[in-house]
Amino acid sequence: MNIDRLLRDVDGRLGGYDESLRREVADALREALARERRFLGPALTVETERERRLNAEELRRALEAIHRPARLEEALEEVLTQLGRVVELDYAAVAAREPGEAFRVLATRGAEEDQSGAAVSDPRLEQVRESRRPAIVTEAEIEGSRPLPGSPPLRTWAALPLLLEGDVVGLLMAGRLATTPFSEEEIVRAKAVAFWAAAALRRGQLLEQVRRYAALLEQVVAVDQRVFDGANPDVVAQVTLQGACQIGNYKGGLLILQTPRGPVVAATAGESFAAAGSRPAPPDLCATTPRRLTAQRMLEVAETLGAELPAEQTYLVPLATPDAHVGCLVLPDPNGESPDDRLMEAYASRAAAAWRHAALHHAQT
Repeated sequence: MNIDRLLRDVDGRLGGYDESLRREVADALREALARERRFLGPALTVETERERRLNAEELRRALEAIHRPARLEEALEEVLTQLGRVVELDYAAVAAREPGEAFRVLATRGAEEDQSGAAVSDPRLEQVRESRRPAIVTEAEIEGSRPLPGSPPLRTWAALPLLLEGDVVGLLMAGRLATTPFSEEEIVRAKAVAFWAAAALRRGQLLEQVRRYAALLEQVVAVDQRVFDGANPDVVAQVTLQGACQIGNYKGGLLILQTPRGPVVAATAGESFAAAGSRPAPPDLCATTPRRLTAQRMLEVAETLGAELPAEQTYLVPLATPDAHVGCLVLPDPNGESPDDRLMEAYASRAAAAWRHAALHHAQT
C-alpha cells in the first residue's frame, strides 16, 4: 500500500473543506493506518527495523572482537565475553573435540573451579556431536545439572556445536542458575557466536600446532648442540628433561636412565621432584612403551624413592633408539592424552640418540 498516494487522494477529495478539517482527517487516517500496519505486520514497523539494525551492529562488533586476538587463549576468552553480551547467562565454556569421542575444556567463565584441560565424555554432549544440532536442557528435564567439570549446578543450559566445513570441532556452552529458558532469539544469537568461535578455535589450534613444532625443533637443536659441544651424559640428560618440560609446559619431572645397576634418577626438574635426584628408581618408572601411571601408583613410587612427589597422573615416555632402550621421561600430566603426546614421543627418540652419542664419546675420551 502506498500511504502517501492514499493521503494525497483523500486530501484532493476534501479540497472544498476547511484546511484545519483536512489536516485533522489526514492525521486520523495516518494513525489508523499505522495501527493497522502494526497489527498485520509488526515486523515491518520502524521500531522493529531499528532494533534489527542495532542487533546486527552488536553482532558485527562481536565478530570483530573474536577474530582480533592472535593467541588461542585470548580468542576463546573473547568468545565467552561476547557470548555474555548477546545472551544473558551465568556460566559459559568452550570445549574442543578430541581425536576420540571426548571433548576437552579450553576456557570457562563463571565456573566454581578452573577445569581448563579437563576431558569430558557426556552422552548429552556426544549427541550434539552426532546430530550437529544444539542441545537445550531445561528445568523440566533435569535439576541442578553439571554438564562440564567445575560448572555450577545449572537449571537451564544449552550446548551448541562449533561447526566448521560440516565437522564438529568443539562445543559452546551457555547456562543459567535460574529456570528461565533461552528464547529463540537468544539461541539465534548464540549460534552466530558459535559460528565465529569455530573458525577462531581452528585457527588458534593450527597456530598452537605450529608453535609446538617450533618448540620441538628448538629443543632438539639445544640437546644436539650440547652433544656437539662435548657435554657429558649427565648434562645432556638434564638438558633433555628441561626441553621436555618446555615442549609440553610441564611443571617438572624426572629422567630415568637404565644402568647396569638398574633404573636410576639421572635428572630432575621442578622443586617437587628435586629430592629424588640420583636415587634408584622402581622398574615400572623405566617404561619401554608410552603409558600413564595413576595418582595412587605415584604415591607408592614416592614412598619407594623416599621423596614427596605430586600425587597425580603421570606420563611415561621411553627414551629409546631402534637398537637400545636408554631410559624414560616421567612427566606429571593430570589432563590425560593430548596432541602434545606424539610430539613428546618424537622428541624422546631424538634425545635418546643424542644421549647415546654423548655417552659413547665420553667413554672414548
